[in-house]
Amino acid sequence: MRKLRTRRGIFETLESRKLLSHSDGFGPRIPPLPTPATALDQAAFALVTADLATVQTDKTALHDASESVEAAVQAALTTAPVMAAQSALTAAIATAQPLIQADRAAIQADKTAVHNASESVETAVQAALTTAPVMTAQAALTAAIATAQPLIQADRAAIHAVYQKDEPAVDAAEHQLREDTRNGAAASVIAADQAAVTAAQSTLSTDLVAPKAQLATDEAPVETAEAALQAAINADPGVVAAKATLAADQAALTAAKAQLVTDEAPVETAEAAVRAAINADPGVVAARAALANDQTALTVAQTQFQTDLAAYVADLKAGI
Repeated sequence: MRKLRTRRGIFETLESRKLLSHSDGFGPRIPPLPTPATALDQAAFALVTADLATVQTDKTALHDASESVEAAVQAALTTAPVMAAQSALTAAIATAQPLIQADRAAIQADKTAVHNASESVETAVQAALTTAPVMTAQAALTAAIATAQPLIQADRAAIHAVYQKDEPAVDAAEHQLREDTRNGAAASVIAADQAAVTAAQSTLSTDLVAPKAQLATDEAPVETAEAALQAAINADPGVVAAKATLAADQAALTAAKAQLVTDEAPVETAEAAVRAAINADPGVVAARAALANDQTALTVAQTQFQTDLAAYVADLKAGI
């Protein structure tokens, strides 16, 4: 009985302190051996303790390998291939810098020009509204709206009336189909319900054809007048000139952005060459290979620790 109470007390204490987790803010923890401990307890404890030691060793090795990579990179910076690549990068930057500065200045200037040109288009459109061709088109649009408005209202009322007349039948047919489906009606009943839904929907669609067509007919003069008004505005000489200026400024901005990409490319290529030279250095290659091996070893050790820790904890639970 003393052994039972002791094991349970230890295990409850461990759980209350969350010591069964393999890691906390201070690193991995292993539950202590119960008192008294069985041979199985001792073997499992020894195994997980050894696993933890391996994890700590591999962490140290990984840290050292990371520092070795940094040291190898620093050493590579003094080698001929890397120094040559760095020299080429310095030359590329010196050549590109004034070009890039000019490109950025051009982009900023072109952005300002596009903004100003956009405002000029708006001003030109407002001015066009007072010209004879546009005012004539506006008067025609106003007349078309006045003529069409009562017709369009009547068309929409006719469409609404069709929905009021035909939709109850559609709703009723769909409701009956849902009811019969939910109640497990025979296939023939379901088929008849589906046919009734299709027929009701078909009636609605057919009845809507004429009033919708009439609505389209009565709206057409208004749409034509609106298009004529827009065409009159677009044809105004001031609007034409302002839009042409805007298009030219937008094209210049696009070209300036493309030129910036072109002028930056040699620098980016030279930067990539420096990185490639560093990565190809034998010392860096070896240090990174060692780092990768240590990372793999640590992952394996951590997995093994988790596995053996779970087995140890299960043994403690089984002994309660």
